[in-house]
Amino acid sequence: MTTIDQKPKIEFVEDLEPEELGKDQVLVDAAGEIQRLPIPSDDPNDPLNFTVWEKTGVIVSCCWFSIMSLSVVGGLGAILSLFFEIYGEEGVSTTKVVWLSTFPSLFVGIGNYLILPLGLVFGRRCAVILAIVANFAATIGCAVSQNFNQHLGLRIFQGLATGATESLLPLMLSEVTFIHQRGLIFGIYWTTQNVITSCLNLASSYEAAALGWRWFYWVYVIAIGVGLILVLFGCFETRFQRRSQMRNGQLVVTDQFGVTRVLSGIQAQDYLELMRAQDDLEDPTDGQPPRKLSYLQMLKPWQKRVKNPIRVVLMTWFQMFEAFSSPGILYATLLASAVLGSSVGVSLTYDTVLQDYDWAAKNVGLINLGGVFGGFGGMLYAGLFGDWFILYMAKRSGGVHTPEHRLILLIFPGILMVVSLLLYGFTAGGGSTWGGPFMGWTILQVAFVSVLILSTSFAAEAWEKNPGPALVAVVGTKNIISFGVSYGLNPLVEKYSYPTAMGILTAVTGGIFLLGIPVYFFNPAWRRYMQKREARSQTL
Repeated sequence: MTTIDQKPKIEFVEDLEPEELGKDQVLVDAAGEIQRLPIPSDDPNDPLNFTVWEKTGVIVSCCWFSIMSLSVVGGLGAILSLFFEIYGEEGVSTTKVVWLSTFPSLFVGIGNYLILPLGLVFGRRCAVILAIVANFAATIGCAVSQNFNQHLGLRIFQGLATGATESLLPLMLSEVTFIHQRGLIFGIYWTTQNVITSCLNLASSYEAAALGWRWFYWVYVIAIGVGLILVLFGCFETRFQRRSQMRNGQLVVTDQFGVTRVLSGIQAQDYLELMRAQDDLEDPTDGQPPRKLSYLQMLKPWQKRVKNPIRVVLMTWFQMFEAFSSPGILYATLLASAVLGSSVGVSLTYDTVLQDYDWAAKNVGLINLGGVFGGFGGMLYAGLFGDWFILYMAKRSGGVHTPEHRLILLIFPGILMVVSLLLYGFTAGGGSTWGGPFMGWTILQVAFVSVLILSTSFAAEAWEKNPGPALVAVVGTKNIISFGVSYGLNPLVEKYSYPTAMGILTAVTGGIFLLGIPVYFFNPAWRRYMQKREARSQTL
């Protein structure tokens, strides 16, 4: 009888020994060459085989959609005082007016859990088109809204539609890139989002002062309309099921989320039998040699529905919740939530803070220059330097890359986060100079963008079994948890003071950063445990 130890095992990157460096799943091979992971198929319609202009179309349209939708959802901070006056006449309290900024962020997280399953069932392109059309309609509705309740309801609908930007779009970027490229691509995604959003929001206070608050939305109606055109003509379908391939006598399997595993022996046979018994997608080539789709064929708005769609949706939700059994995924979620909540919370206060420093209301948007500098700083650190560091660590480890290498890069953003919150807290109450809150916000944006890039890249690798649901679990849930942080900051300031409130936030955020130390050591052990448990279940 075959024992568990004799049974062939799935080989993950962190389990490879130095003598196994010739295998494809290492990031750097014995000759020092970067390996292309996941392994692309020989099908020209495989997103990994897209031409440069096709990949560029996907990346540009994803970036544009994310920039404009998240800008309109999160850009009210600089003109919030206008709504205090307008809706105050309706008898709406300032606490409720702040909901116009906090509740959309909450529903961005909820939208993640709705849009990803839609993309898995009907195709990524179909889900993105529906999301951007809904966002376009909601933005028009906000521009013509006549009272607070209409405005709030449409803002919530905006948030739901924007959920695609933090679930489906990062997944699509993963599906057209290799592992060693993802740090740079996610860096471009989050940095352009932060930089251009800051530039747009910089002008929002001037727009509102010169043209009225409705033009804040009409500008985004135009921008999202341009994004809709880009999506229709440049955002191609990236859903693709790669067939297993034989390499060096082993079966190389890459699933629809880009996870690559190497199977041999009984496990390879079990996998092939499972695929014959349960196949979610039929072979589109019907056994014929793959043929490249024409441009018009690639513009088809939807794909063939997967078999058992209800099962796919339920399993996706289950896998999202299952991902939180990973210490790494849980840590990435808490960290991203704390950082996002801090950023949103501070953005709800700087309008009042700067006006107390005698800034004119129309000039408050200038603080978003800090977001521009912060975006570029985060990109240079977590994107360019981060990719170099990952390759350097892989070479030091004999060519083996582990997701936990990215946690080392969080040390610097952690220090910046503590400095920025304390600087803002001790200068926001007055008695200093406006340069304190301004620099605090700027440094916070460097840390914010760096953490977004690193946590997204880490989440895409930390749970090999299903990184797609794990990625959504991190990116989507962070908006839900961060809602509590941002919602509670203003009452905390009112009850105590800026130094006390920001000091509490600093302690919480700093403590979460420090949790990365045990996660660095325990998460690989958790993956090995899960691997052994899976192997044990297959022997029963």
